[in-house]
Amino acid sequence: MYSIDGIRPETRAAIEAVERGLELARSGVGAQDITSKGGRDLVTATDIGVEDVVRGIVGDAFRVPIVGEERGGDVPIDGSAYWLLDPICGTRNFASGIPLYCVNLALVEGDQINVAVVGDASTDEIHVAERGRGAWAYKHGDRRQLATTGLSQTIVIESGRSIGARREHAARFERDTIRADRWDVRNLSSTLSLPYVAAGRVAAYALFSATALHAGAGTLLVTEAGGAISDIEGLPWTLRSDSIVASADTGLHQELIGVVRAAKDSPR
Repeated sequence: MYSIDGIRPETRAAIEAVERGLELARSGVGAQDITSKGGRDLVTATDIGVEDVVRGIVGDAFRVPIVGEERGGDVPIDGSAYWLLDPICGTRNFASGIPLYCVNLALVEGDQINVAVVGDASTDEIHVAERGRGAWAYKHGDRRQLATTGLSQTIVIESGRSIGARREHAARFERDTIRADRWDVRNLSSTLSLPYVAAGRVAAYALFSATALHAGAGTLLVTEAGGAISDIEGLPWTLRSDSIVASADTGLHQELIGVVRAAKDSPR
């Protein structure tokens, strides 16, 4: 467990939980026990094991409901606090032995995310943000502050689970960004892309189908690291948004939203 002063007790427990969950995922136990949840959506025994570990730690520490990807849960109707947990985001990568996956945990209070902790399997870092206090990465006891930058000129574009017109929109947007010949375009198949934006590894991320369960923690990392966040329409991102554009700065963000809008009605 990291020795960290001046953070919330909830954040401290979340760091411990995500670190333990990431350790379990890295062990590979259960990775080959794969079940289809329908279509291209997979779950492994490790997903469930990681969720149980994280639930056990934050659940024992705080009597706050947990809404998880695998075990479910209900958002409190009275507006009280709750956790959002995605035990392994990027399950197909994980099951294929590709370390482009992450453990996402976020604390929602007052209809906004105030604490975010993401375990990054690709770097073994734990990324942490508290609303209004910045974002950091922890590794082997060292801490560094996260700050976005567009220097990589790399954009990650993913259609997610979008269907119909939304999926066609994603395809046209990716086509247009490639034709613009201004950025390198990638696909990571995981909301790990959001901590990558926060850490300055990529300049932007566009996800055409997303929920707060999967992406909420990463959105706080990006904003606390100095980036810009909206949905694909350019509207402020909220817990009810169904898409994300995350950018290193407002100038790049406005440019990308312009490309998204132009792609929406362009010919196929």
